[in-house]
Amino acid sequence: MSGHGVSRFTSFRLPCRTPREKLCHQGGKMNQTRTQVLLLMLMGVVILLMIAILGLFIRMNQLQQEVLAALEPLQAMRRAQGLEIGTEAPAFTLPDATGQMVSLGDFAGQKVLLVFSSTQCPACAEVWPHLKTFSERGEDVQIVMISLGSPEENRQLVEEQGFGFPVLIWEDSVARDSVLLPH
Repeated sequence: MSGHGVSRFTSFRLPCRTPREKLCHQGGKMNQTRTQVLLLMLMGVVILLMIAILGLFIRMNQLQQEVLAALEPLQAMRRAQGLEIGTEAPAFTLPDATGQMVSLGDFAGQKVLLVFSSTQCPACAEVWPHLKTFSERGEDVQIVMISLGSPEENRQLVEEQGFGFPVLIWEDSVARDSVLLPH
């Protein structure tokens, strides 16, 4: 002890027993290490998110390509052109609902309204009564319906609706070869 009444104490540290105590005695290094660990974890999460987003982008691109491929036939039909309005229809011959062959030439000199229909089409069924009414008015237009469906289905359609105009049975080859519809 010194002579002025002031005592001096020397400081000493106890030996560190745990890693946490060691970090605590290293002057704030624990906070730095914790920050570094948190930053590494955050970087890992960000990298994982980037990988997930990239995976989603790739999958969405694949799905878009699949949808476009599935829509291609519809787009081709939309781009295809049938006959322009006012163009004379090509000659064709189809069986009617009774089995007799009917040719477009059978209606030469008449105005003909070609109606394409199907026995399985709900929207077509809504039009049928209007076609019947129109044909019964005695207009100067001959209605000729070309209907998709079996001969029996079309016979039944004619009987149920009481059509007074010919209903011809659709044949793919005739429609395609005659350019009646876009293909």
